[in-house]
Formats: sequence, C-alpha cells, structure tokens
Amino acid sequence: MIQKGYKKTKIGIIPDNWEVVKLREVFEKSFYGISSATKNIGKYPVLKMNNMQNGSLSIDNLSYIDLEDTDFKKYKLQKGDILLNRTNSSELVGKISLFNLDGDYLTASYIVTYRPNKNILNSIFINNILNTTLFQTKIKNISTKGVSQSNINPTSFKKKIIIPLPPLKEQEKIAKILTLWDSAILKQSNLIDEKENFKKALMQRLLSGKTHFPEFKDNWKEVRLGEIFKEYAEFNNLNLKQYTIGKNGINEIKDYKYNTKKHKIFKKNDLIIGLGVNEVNTNIFIENGCCSPIYRTYSININLIKPIFSYYYLPRALNFIKHLISKKSTRREFEFDGKEFIKQNIKLPSLKEQEKIAKILTLCDDEINLLKQELENLKEQKQGLMQKLLSGKVRV
Repeated sequence: MIQKGYKKTKIGIIPDNWEVVKLREVFEKSFYGISSATKNIGKYPVLKMNNMQNGSLSIDNLSYIDLEDTDFKKYKLQKGDILLNRTNSSELVGKISLFNLDGDYLTASYIVTYRPNKNILNSIFINNILNTTLFQTKIKNISTKGVSQSNINPTSFKKKIIIPLPPLKEQEKIAKILTLWDSAILKQSNLIDEKENFKKALMQRLLSGKTHFPEFKDNWKEVRLGEIFKEYAEFNNLNLKQYTIGKNGINEIKDYKYNTKKHKIFKKNDLIIGLGVNEVNTNIFIENGCCSPIYRTYSININLIKPIFSYYYLPRALNFIKHLISKKSTRREFEFDGKEFIKQNIKLPSLKEQEKIAKILTLCDDEINLLKQELENLKEQKQGLMQKLLSGKVRV
C-alpha cells in the first residue's frame, strides 16, 4: 500500500508534488568542449577528465589554450553548469561534476557541458542525484563500449536519464543540507592533507640524520646493505594469498586464478623489492604471503635495523643511491639491480634511536588513518542521507 502523500511512478514511489522528467526537459543548453591542442601555459584554463573528482573539480594539473575572445565565448562555462565525461574507460565514463569555480574556464572535447534551467532545476541538487550509485549505474548502462573506451551519446543522456524532480524550493533546501555535509567532508579532507604534509616534513628531519633527539648523541654509522639484508627464495607450497609489490605498497590480488606454486613466499618483517628501485617495501603487516618470482625477497638482520624503521627509512635511503643500484632496462627507468644493491652502504642510527623515530612516525600514521576512517564515515552518512532526501522518503 502506498503511503498517503506519495504516488507510484515508473521510477518508483515519490511524493505527490514531485515530477518525473527527462534531463532534456530541465537542461536549457548543451555543448561540447574544445578539440584544439592544449599546452602548459596559455590564456584560458581547460578542464579535462583528471580535473573531475567526486562531483567537484580540482584545478591541479590544468592545461591551457589561447583563443580569441569571440571563440572563447562559445565554450565558456558558467557557474552551475553540469559536466559529463562522455568518453573514457568503462569504469570511468559518465563522471559528473558541477562547475562552481571563479574565473574563465572551458573544457576538452570529451566533456559535454549541460546548462540547467535555473527556473526549475537547482545545480547542486542535480549534481548530487547524478553522482549517486543508482544514477551512475544508469549512466554507464547507456554507454556504448569499444575496444578500450566507452562512449555516451550526449543526446541519449538527455533523453534516457529520467529523474525525480521536487519543487525548486525543496530542491534548494535539499541542496543546502547536502552542501553542509560537503563542507564537513572538505574540512576533514583538508585536515588529512595538513597531517600528511606535517608527517612528510617530520620524516624529512628525522630520517635525514640531521635532527637528533637530545638523548641520542652518536652520529649515524655506515653499514653495507649486504650485512643488513640477505636474499632468499622459498616457494609457495602452502597456497598462501598472492600479493603485488609496487610503489604503492604490498596489495592483495583477490581474483588471481592461476597456479601460484612457483611464486615466492615472504614473511612478516621481510624486505620485498619489485622491478623498480622505487618499489621497496618492508612487510610489517602481513604474516605470510606469496608474490611473483620476479620480485626479490630478503630477510632482515634485526640486530642492525628494526623492521618498522626500515619500513619508513629504506625507500628514502635507497632513493638517494638509486643510480648505483639500478641497471639499464626497457621496462623501468631505474630497474633494480640486486647484485649492486648488496654492495652499497647506508647510514643507520642506533637501534634505540630507530625505535623512537619509528614510534613517532607510527603515531602520525595512526592519527592519519583515524582521520581517514572518520572521512569515510562522513561520506557513508552523506550517502545514506542522500538516498532519503533524493527519493522523498525524508521531506524538508
């Protein structure tokens, strides 16, 4: 039974005074971006796919173009415009962002701009609707898939995507509530950035050997890497989980379907190095795992270096000598050379100083991880609220 004050429609049950409309009924204008080549400097900034992030726009890594003012007017964005990434991989096609920046901007040709009719549609409201999981799925479903890219026909987008439309005043109230959540999310994101920048600065001081704690007077001592790390190769007879080793850490491969018996195993507190000199990872989290045999696995001499200190320090230390521990390769600019690696020296503090440095950096990570979890909680809470507000289950 339908609750009083609501009605059944082809997109579900909505309040009586809401409408069901196609996007073409609420957008007054649409146009493609510019197809001309861009450059690093120029008169007008050009927004591209990488600038579209989570319904908003980032102005990092902008491209530019020089245009006559009369030509620029054809592409000029206005605050409140909705941007659609019409061509991309099947995972990323259909990204939607709200243009709300100050200044003169235009977009690249694979982004389509839709201008809402402000008399009937609030830009923040429609941006939130089109970024819900439900509507992102619908948008991707109208794309045509090619070999490497998918494409959305801009006319089909306006014709096939159907939305619930509250009265404008209710849209504005919903938009105001969601904007408050967005502000809280942005504030939390900025706080995380501040803490991460603080940690980077702290690492710069503590891991350089130039800043000492008062209780540690001794200079750092040079030690040969071959004394600290001993390479070994044991193979996966235990059907352990498989992991990939790279510059972004040690990450589980969950859908690996091939035989891993010839894969190398690694243990907690081992060092694993990938193909590149920048793929250096001390495993301090995983009890046991396996990885491709192309990776190098090393046990650690804990009488010389604490694994937790190696986790923070070694990637930085090796970066300074990467030209000494790499070889020519078509696969990597700096491909890791295990033979040269064990010949080189690095400077190490005492074990007690290592412990103290690692403890401080671990506290920084714990704080950052807690803030990131709080950020995810905020995002989840907003999603739950959006589902209720944008469906009319909660009225404002």
